[in-house]
Amino acid sequence: MVNSAQPSGLNGAELTDAVLQRRSLGQMHRQIFGSYEVDVQSGLSVWSPTLQRMFPDRSNNPVPMGEIHRSIHPEDRDWVTARMQSAMRSPGPYEFTYRIGLPDGQVLRVRDVGTAHPASMTGQVGRITGTLTDITHEPEGGIGRKLSNDTFWQIIDAAPIGAYAVDSQLRMVRINRTAFATFAEIDNLLGRHIHEILHILWDEPFASEAVARFHQTLETGEPYDADPVIGYRADRKVLEAYDWNIERIELEDGQPGVLCYFYDLTERVRNERVMKEQQQRLSLAYDAARMGAWEVDLLTDEVQGSPQLFALFGAPDFGGDVNDLWRRAIHPDDRPAIKAAFQDAVVSKSAFSVDFRVVLEGGAIRHLATCGEVLCDADGTPVKVIGVDQDITDRKAVELALRESEEQMRTVINHTLAFVSVLDQDGVLRESNQPALDFGGLTKEDVVGRPFWDAHWWTYDPAIREKCRDAVSKARSGQTQRFDVVVRGRKDTFITIDFLLAPVFGATGELRMLVASGFDISDREEARAREKLLMGEINHRTKNILTLVQAVARQTARGSSGDFIPRFETRLMALAKAQDLLFRSATDRVDLRSLAESQLAHFLDRMEARISLAGPPVSLAPHAAQAIGMALHELSTNAGKYGALSSEHGRVEVAWSVQPDHDSFEIVWLERDGPPVVPPTSRGFGSTVINQMTQSALDAEVSLEYRPEGVRWTLICNMSKVTKAE
Repeated sequence: MVNSAQPSGLNGAELTDAVLQRRSLGQMHRQIFGSYEVDVQSGLSVWSPTLQRMFPDRSNNPVPMGEIHRSIHPEDRDWVTARMQSAMRSPGPYEFTYRIGLPDGQVLRVRDVGTAHPASMTGQVGRITGTLTDITHEPEGGIGRKLSNDTFWQIIDAAPIGAYAVDSQLRMVRINRTAFATFAEIDNLLGRHIHEILHILWDEPFASEAVARFHQTLETGEPYDADPVIGYRADRKVLEAYDWNIERIELEDGQPGVLCYFYDLTERVRNERVMKEQQQRLSLAYDAARMGAWEVDLLTDEVQGSPQLFALFGAPDFGGDVNDLWRRAIHPDDRPAIKAAFQDAVVSKSAFSVDFRVVLEGGAIRHLATCGEVLCDADGTPVKVIGVDQDITDRKAVELALRESEEQMRTVINHTLAFVSVLDQDGVLRESNQPALDFGGLTKEDVVGRPFWDAHWWTYDPAIREKCRDAVSKARSGQTQRFDVVVRGRKDTFITIDFLLAPVFGATGELRMLVASGFDISDREEARAREKLLMGEINHRTKNILTLVQAVARQTARGSSGDFIPRFETRLMALAKAQDLLFRSATDRVDLRSLAESQLAHFLDRMEARISLAGPPVSLAPHAAQAIGMALHELSTNAGKYGALSSEHGRVEVAWSVQPDHDSFEIVWLERDGPPVVPPTSRGFGSTVINQMTQSALDAEVSLEYRPEGVRWTLICNMSKVTKAE
C-alpha cells in the first residue's frame, strides 16, 4: 500500500529529510547539547565534551553502551532502547525525544536527531552519528501532565496485548510496551493526534474510518468492538493483522479519553495464508500427478480422503464411508497384502508402500501405488496414518511390455559376440547382454538403473562420458549414432569398439527404447597402426639404405686396393638380403643368428674381427623377427654412421641368452673402442623403432644407454613373446 498522506512527487527518504530540515531551521536558536558517534559492531561510542557531563565517570571515552543506558530516565529506557535498536537495523535518519538524568540529579528533556550510516561492504548499519538538543524549557504540546505508573498500567505493560490511551483531543498520552513495538517507526508518539498516527500506519478508507470510531466512542461513551483489520501497513509495506476494540475512560486529570486494546494477529493470518496457498499447490500437484490423499485416525477408525482419491477409485462424487469404498473397489487378491503392510507399519511405526489394483465400474482394472506414514503422539503411541495413492496404470503397462520384450531380447543378445545394451527413453540402462557384462567384470545390478554414460565402460574419461551422453541425446531425437570409441573392461583393460546407438520407435511413432551395440575392432586398429608404422619404417629405411650405400662406398673406397667394385657390390647385396629376410618374416620363422647376420651383412668384412654374435639357437616368430630386425638395423646403421663401426678400431658385440625355467629372453647390443659417445639432442624415428616399437611389440623392458665408452642397448622379455606367433 502507498501512504495517501505522502506527496506523490516525494519518496519516503526525501520526505523524512524534508521534515528534519524544516525542524532544524526552528532549532537554530536552541542550545545544542552535544554530538555523538556510535560504532554498531563494537557497541562503543564517542561523545563530545558537553555530553560527557551526562556520565559519572567523565574519563571514559569511548563510552560503553551500558553507561549510556543508565543515563536515560528509568521511565524512558525501554522504549528508547527499542527505538535505537530499530534505528540500528535500517540505514537512514531518525528523531525522537526523551529524558536524561545528570549525575547531579537534574533531569533534561532532549531531542535526539541522528543518522544510521550503512557499511560500504554489507549495506547494513555500521555506525550512527547524531546530536542532542536540550528542549527542557520548550512547551510539550499537550504532554505537560505527568501520568503515574499505577497498577493498571503496570499490568497492561506486562500483558501480551497492545494498549494506548488518547485524551479528549485524541492525542496519544500513554502507550504500553507491546503497543510501542507496533508504533516503533513513528517519532514522538506522545502528543501526536491519532488521525496523524493512523494515517501513517494505514491507507484509506480504514484510517479515516478508525478515527471516526474514536470520535464516536469519545462523544457517546459506547465501546466499539471492531472486526480484525488485515492489510499491508503503509509504512512497513508488509502484511499485518490486528484484532482491536476501544472504550471511553477517565484520565487521571478527570478528563475523558479513549483506551484502545489490540492483539497482533499477524503471525496467525500469515500462517493461515501460507497454509491455504500450500493446500492449493498441493491440490494442483495431486491433480498433475494423478494422486489422492487419505488419512486414518487409529483412535476412532475414521477415514478421510481427498476428492482426487475418490476419483482414482472411480467414485468422484463419493460421500460415504471411505472404508466401504476401499473394501468394494480394491481387488480381492490384493487386500491381504495391503492389510498386512498397513498393520506392520503401525506396529513398527514406520512408513510403508505397496502396489495394488482397483476394480472400476464395468470391470476395468486400474493400478495404484499407495505410500503411508505413521504419526505418533508425544508418548510414541501411533495415533494416525497418512498417505497418498497414485495412478500407476500406465507405468504398469510399460513395465509389462518391457518385461515381455526383455525376455525375448535377452535370449538373442546373450548369444551374440557383440556388446548389446537396452536403454529407456531417458538413456537409463535397462538391460545388458552377458558379453558386455563379462568384459567389464560387472553384474546387472552394477549397471541396470544407471544412466548409460555413468556406466563403468565410459567413466574412465570425462570426455568419453560426455560423448556418450551427447550420443544418447541425439539418439532420443531420432538420430542414429555410430563411431569408434575406446571402452574400459575389467582391471582397467581397454579395447576399441565400433559403437552404434539406434533409437527404436513404436507403431505410432513414439520412442520406445534405445539400443546400444559394439563390436571389438581392436585387431583392426592394431593392424592399422602396424601398417602405418611399417610404411613409415619403409620410408625411413629407404633413406637409411641410401645413406648406408654412401657410407659403404666411402669405406670401401678408403680400404680398397683395386677391388672397390666387388666389395661394394657385396655390401649392397647384404643390404638387399636383409630386406628380403625382414619381409619374409611376416610369414616364416626366422633364426635369430641369421637375422642378425643379415642386418650386419654390409659389415661382413668386419664380422669376425670387429663384430661378434653369441647366443643359443632361437627361432623367432614373425612379429618378433620384424621388431628385433628393425632394431638391429637401426643400431647397425647408427654404429656405421656415428658409433663403433664408424672408426677403424671400434667393435660391436651382439649377445643373447635364454632361461627356459624363467621364461626369459635377453639380447644385448654393446659397442666398444669407438669414438666418444655424445647423446643425441633429439630423438628421431630410429629411436622410436629401437625403443617404443620393440617395447610395444614384445611387451619388453628396453633400455638404450649412451655411455662414453660405447652405446649399450638391452631388451628383456618373456621367451613366449618372441617364439609364439600372435
